[in-house]
Amino acid sequence: MGKEYASLAQASMVRLCFDRLEHSGWSGRLYTRYKTAPASFYSEGQLLALLEQFYDHLDYPQASIRTHSFHESKSGSEKTAEPYRRRQRGERVEVENIEEMEKRHGEKATFIVRIQYRQNATWQGEVTWAEKDKTQSFRSALELLKLIDSTTKETREMEWES
Repeated sequence: MGKEYASLAQASMVRLCFDRLEHSGWSGRLYTRYKTAPASFYSEGQLLALLEQFYDHLDYPQASIRTHSFHESKSGSEKTAEPYRRRQRGERVEVENIEEMEKRHGEKATFIVRIQYRQNATWQGEVTWAEKDKTQSFRSALELLKLIDSTTKETREMEWES
């Protein structure tokens, strides 16, 4: 199979496969069209960090605010492994076949996330709950997490009604 290339908007779609809900929060796998191997997360905080790294890598959508750290950077083996390196401007984005990505599902739930903007130090976009084929817009990362969390409670499923 030959290489497939996509626009940044197409490549920025991610698939979240949630496998367990424990006291520490959701755990599961993050699939992007940019890598065949998933990135695992064990809490909502790790998920948000992985997503931020991925969108920084693509530099799409561009963040209106860059985060800064006052901590010294770690060196060598102390560095945390980052699954994505920053994409160079003009570099083509090679992607995995969309049909292959659609085959991946979480044990508890699956969501397709499309971040359209990174403004006001958070994200805006759409999330689709794959099992119910319901799509909802969100205006912040917190709202995205609340929508995902609401899927565990039948009475709150109405938040997904259009």
